[in-house]
Amino acid sequence: MKKNKSKIFYGWYIVMAGTLGMALSSGINFHGFGNLFLPLSKEFGWSRTRISTVFSLARLENGILGPIDGYLIDKFGPRVVIVVGVPIMSIGYILLSKADSFLSFSLIYILGVTVGAGTLHTPIQTAVANWFNKKRGLAFGIMWSGVGIGGLIVPLYGWLVQVYGWRDTSIIIGFVIFLIGVPCGLVMRHNPYKYGDYPDGMKVSNDTDNDSINRDDESYTVKEALSSSSFWLLTMATGLRILVTSGVSLHLVPFFVDMGISPVAAAGFAGSVGIMSIPGRFGLSAIGDYINKRYILVICMFSLSLGVFLLSMVNSLTGVILALILYSSSQGGSAVIPNSLMADYFGTKYYGTIMGFRSILVTFGVIAGPIIAGATFDNYGSYKFAFMSFAFINLIAFVMVIFSTPPKRKINV
Repeated sequence: MKKNKSKIFYGWYIVMAGTLGMALSSGINFHGFGNLFLPLSKEFGWSRTRISTVFSLARLENGILGPIDGYLIDKFGPRVVIVVGVPIMSIGYILLSKADSFLSFSLIYILGVTVGAGTLHTPIQTAVANWFNKKRGLAFGIMWSGVGIGGLIVPLYGWLVQVYGWRDTSIIIGFVIFLIGVPCGLVMRHNPYKYGDYPDGMKVSNDTDNDSINRDDESYTVKEALSSSSFWLLTMATGLRILVTSGVSLHLVPFFVDMGISPVAAAGFAGSVGIMSIPGRFGLSAIGDYINKRYILVICMFSLSLGVFLLSMVNSLTGVILALILYSSSQGGSAVIPNSLMADYFGTKYYGTIMGFRSILVTFGVIAGPIIAGATFDNYGSYKFAFMSFAFINLIAFVMVIFSTPPKRKINV
C-alpha cells in the first residue's frame, strides 16, 4: 500500500467542511442558546428552569430521531441528510423571530431548529469515520475543533442580541446557517470505496496486505454492538459527561452575569470555553492515534470532574478563569475521543445507525443537565450546588470509562 501524492486526499476536504459545520451548529444552536436566557426572561418573565426545559425537550426530540437519522445516513449518505436538514434549521430560526408565547417558541425551536440541527453532527462524524482509519484520531480532532471554534460565534451572537434584539438576530442567523450549511453538506461523501479511494488516502498495490484496509464486512452489526458491554459502558459514561457539560456550558452566560459581568462580556467568557477546548479536542484526539485512546479519555474525565468542582468553589474572576481552562481542555478531549472509540470498537459500516441509537441513550444527560442547573439557581440563587453535584456525577462516568475495554471480537478499522 502506498500513499497517493498526486493530489490532496478528499477526506481532508470533508474534515474542513465538517469543522465549519460543527462550528456553525455548536456555536449557534448549543453554546449560543445561553444568550437567549436574559432577553427571553425579560420579555416574557420566564424562569431559567422553564427556558432550560425548552432546550432539554429539543435534545429529547433529537435523541428520539437519532436512530432514524443514523439509518438515513447509512442508506443515503451524509450529503443528502445535511442538504435536506440545514434548510429546515434555517427556516426554524427565521420563524422563531415570530414566536409570541412559550408554546409557539417551544414548538418552533423543537420541531424546526432542532430537527434541522440534528442533521449535522452525526452525518459529519460518519463521513469522517469512513474516510479515515489510522489517522482517525487526527481527523476527528480537527473536525471536532470546530465546536471550539464555534465559541467565537457565542460573543458575536450575544452582541447581535444586544444591538438588534433576539428576534432580528434569529432572522440573521437563519440566513447565515443556510448560506454556510448547505455548501458544507455538498462537500460530504459517504464512503471512499465508492469513489475509487481508500481510508487515509492509501492506494492499493498488488502486494497490499488486505488486513490493513478498512473493510465494511468486518464491522459489528447494530445488534452485535448493542449486545456489547463496551457499548453500554462507553455510552452511559458519555451520557453522564454530557449531563455535566450541558448543565455547565448552557448556563455560563447567566453564571458570569450573576458575577457582575456585562451580558456581552459574559458571552465572550462563555465563548472562550470553546476556544480553550481546542487543544483537548485536537491535540488529545490526535495523540490517540499513537496512544490508547481510552487511557487518554480516563485522564480527561478525571480532569473534567476537578475543573467543574473548582468552578463551583471559586468566587473571583481570576479563579473562575483558571477553573475554566481545566474544564475546557478536558471537556474537549472527553467530547471527541468517545466518538472515535465507537468507530475503533465497532467499525464504520453501521456507524451512523449505532451512533443514532447512542444518541437516544445519552439524551437523558442533555435533558437533565440544563434543568438541574436552572432549577438549582431558581431555588438557591446560585449554581454552586449544581456544579458540585456535576463534579461527583462525572466521577461515576470516569469509573465507567476505566472498564469500557474493547469488545472481544477484534476488527481491523
